[in-house]
Amino acid sequence: MSNALQKLVRFWQKYENLSLKIAFVLISLQLVHLYWLTADVVVKRITGESALGLQLNGPLLAFFIVIDYIEIPALAAGLTYYALSLYRHQKSSTKNALLLAMLAVQVFHIFWITDEVVYEAFFGSSNAVEIPYYAAWIAILIDYLELPVIGDLFYKTIVKGKR
Repeated sequence: MSNALQKLVRFWQKYENLSLKIAFVLISLQLVHLYWLTADVVVKRITGESALGLQLNGPLLAFFIVIDYIEIPALAAGLTYYALSLYRHQKSSTKNALLLAMLAVQVFHIFWITDEVVYEAFFGSSNAVEIPYYAAWIAILIDYLELPVIGDLFYKTIVKGKR
C-alpha cells in the first residue's frame, strides 16, 4: 500500500466518528429536498396541483436551492465514509458496498439533471436540452436512493450511538 494511502487511512481511522456525523448531517438535509421533490414535483405531476402548500420564491426558494447544492458535499462525505468503511471493515462489506453504489449513482444523477435545470434557469424553456418523460421519472427515483443511506447513517449515529 502506498504511503499516501496509509496516511489517508490512518487519518480516517482517527476521525471516523466525526466523518460519520458529518455525513449523517449533510445527507439528512436531503430529506428537505426529497420532501420538496415529492410534494411539489411528483404530486404536482400526478394530480396537477402541488402539495407543498408554499409559494417557492424569495428566501424560501433560496433555502431549497442551498439545500439542493448541499447534496454535493453530502455525497463527498458519504462516499468517503462508505468507501473507507469498505476498506477497513469486512463484517458489513456487502451492505456498505450497496450503500456506496447508491451514493455513486447520485453523482451521475446530479450532473445529468443539473444541466437541464441550469439551462432552463438561464435561457428559459427550450427543446435544446430535453430529457424524455421516462428518463425524468428515473431521475426522480434515483433521488430516493438516498433514503436507505440516511436510514443506515441514522442507525449508526443515533440508535447505535457510535462513539
